[in-house]
Amino acid sequence: MMVDKEVLLDLEERLNPARPENIRILGYGEISTVFELPEYPGIAFKRIPMFKSEEQVKMYIDTYYEYINLLSEAGLKIPESGAEYVITGDGRIVLFIMQKKLEQICHSIIHRARKEEAIGIFSSILAEMKKVWDFNEEKRSEGLEIGLDGQISNWAIINGDIYYFDTSTPMIRRNGADQLDTDIFLRACPPGIRILLEKVFLPGILDRYYNFRLVVLDLIANLFKEGRKDLISDFIELANEFFAGEGYTFEPIVMKEVEKYYREDAFIWSLYLNLRKIHRFIVTRLLFGRYEFILPGKIKR
Repeated sequence: MMVDKEVLLDLEERLNPARPENIRILGYGEISTVFELPEYPGIAFKRIPMFKSEEQVKMYIDTYYEYINLLSEAGLKIPESGAEYVITGDGRIVLFIMQKKLEQICHSIIHRARKEEAIGIFSSILAEMKKVWDFNEEKRSEGLEIGLDGQISNWAIINGDIYYFDTSTPMIRRNGADQLDTDIFLRACPPGIRILLEKVFLPGILDRYYNFRLVVLDLIANLFKEGRKDLISDFIELANEFFAGEGYTFEPIVMKEVEKYYREDAFIWSLYLNLRKIHRFIVTRLLFGRYEFILPGKIKR
């Protein structure tokens, strides 16, 4: 997927991330904002700023494309995607991740779906996720492993097929070492707490994306956020049956675990977002500087 680099550069030169007025917001995630440009209707963009060098952004792009290729090799369907970076007049390096705009996002379908339809979608997603862990099993002797953020808002239906589209955070491990440059995301945090996040929270957050059971647990727990608590018991039952039928020896998922997981997860991400908003206030209102990140709006939990 290619876009005119000059369009992106012009956007970045005019953009005030603290008050983004020249983009059309499509949605908010826990970390990034998805938006559309009038010049490219039908393409969804994610903006990742604060790269320290061209070498760093190029390495990130290489890892991003490698992740897409590995997911595809594992058997997942990935929408048309691309990446481009710009360097502004004052030397800022900003990466843009592009992807075909999707209409049938699974969490939106779940909001209005009948129980039978929702269970069918979850069953299909479980089968897709298993492909990743089958792949990891095959590649274990090579020291290669890929992770997945499998929550239901990261899947879409295109012409009846399930697609995975949350590829902008490339989760690859080689011999246990993360290939993802986490410095990019830590720089989004207030300077005083970066070490705390890096040492205390970040390892646990990344580890769960490489654990099939925890990825499924995360998906089920997010039904609280999606307003479909009524589906949780059915999803738990289906997940446990799926694991048992495929020969996994996981401890069965139970409701109390799902509730506890969601409380803790909601706390972590709420804390992270609130700290970033405080940081933005300090930078823009007290220091009269430029805050580089487009923050999500209020997230319903």
